[in-house]
Amino acid sequence: MTWYVVRTKPRQEGRAKLNLENQGIVAFLPEITLQKIRRGKRTPVTEPLFPGYVFADLDDYAGKFHKVRSTFGVSKLLTFGERPATVPDALIEEMKQLNAQSSTIQKATIAAMPQIGEQVEITEGPFKGFMAQIVGLDGESRCIVLLNWLQKEVQAEYEFSQIRRS
Repeated sequence: MTWYVVRTKPRQEGRAKLNLENQGIVAFLPEITLQKIRRGKRTPVTEPLFPGYVFADLDDYAGKFHKVRSTFGVSKLLTFGERPATVPDALIEEMKQLNAQSSTIQKATIAAMPQIGEQVEITEGPFKGFMAQIVGLDGESRCIVLLNWLQKEVQAEYEFSQIRRS
């Protein structure tokens, strides 16, 4: 199998892959699932591993060149001068395996992350040993907690490494 690199239009990788497959061309779009903060909540977001690129298996490059190039979502086939860019089959197979593994690892990571409303213990700093409740997530590795100090509710920001689930 010879895999070719297909350049897609901006943010149309999924559309290009679907349209290539509708034409009977085997296409592969490696994806990665990331945790992003959206409206104060950590949500999993699946994005292309290589934004702007899809891999296509073309058994007849010369015969399918124009068919691929005119597919909705496709910008062009990547070339080096007159020679088309190819990727070895073994590399594509490895990426497919990593794609499958990353989804199971990502599910375990989501479960391990602190969530809003959860009770935690502060493990570092002046409030070490205090119990707090997570009221917000700030960035990729910090959270905002609400703790009771001198009969007042106080908000503080902590790294995930500075808190422990109770």
